[in-house]
Amino acid sequence: MRSENGPGGRQGSFIEEARRRQIIASAVEVISEVGYGNASLARIAEHAGISKGVISYHFAGKDELMTQLVIQLYVSGGEYMRPKIEAATGARNMLLAYVESNLAFIAANTNYVAALTDVVLNLRDAEGRPKFASAEGEREIIAPLIEIMREGQRTGEFGEFDPVVMAKSVRDVIDGAAGRAIREPDFDMDAYAAHLCRVFDVATRKAGADD
Repeated sequence: MRSENGPGGRQGSFIEEARRRQIIASAVEVISEVGYGNASLARIAEHAGISKGVISYHFAGKDELMTQLVIQLYVSGGEYMRPKIEAATGARNMLLAYVESNLAFIAANTNYVAALTDVVLNLRDAEGRPKFASAEGEREIIAPLIEIMREGQRTGEFGEFDPVVMAKSVRDVIDGAAGRAIREPDFDMDAYAAHLCRVFDVATRKAGADD
């Protein structure tokens, strides 16, 4: 891949970034249609209406393209969720904002999430190990959620529980909701989000708390 710091300056970088996003979007569509294994660079290029060489200009190969697909979705998800969580007051409201915003993002990007899931399950590193589906990768994802749990316990908003276990429980049901959204076209994410917020609101409360 060529550097974006070459001729053309900021405008050139903007154009190259737009092209990269176009290629990633086409990869998402192709994976959704034929699956990760059949999503060749040739098929992605055809879907995007470009030559395979254009993809090679921006990405070193299929593995890099798929890696950037995953990274872009995580970055986009973080950009969507962060302001909503930071605008919430107190750990309890931050937890509820985390759940609501995460599920809303999944509902608005179901095809992308389906493609990402396929990539995460199949993409391997040089040693043949899953590149993203690892315990280390999970720790990075749930770290902010664990901090919300611990902050709630420090301030007395939350009761006694293992913050790591609770954070994993939240992530597991969110990932499960993503799977249902992929499998069930009529899945009501709004209703499910409201249900999960009630469940974890109760689960994190101090014993005897009623508001």
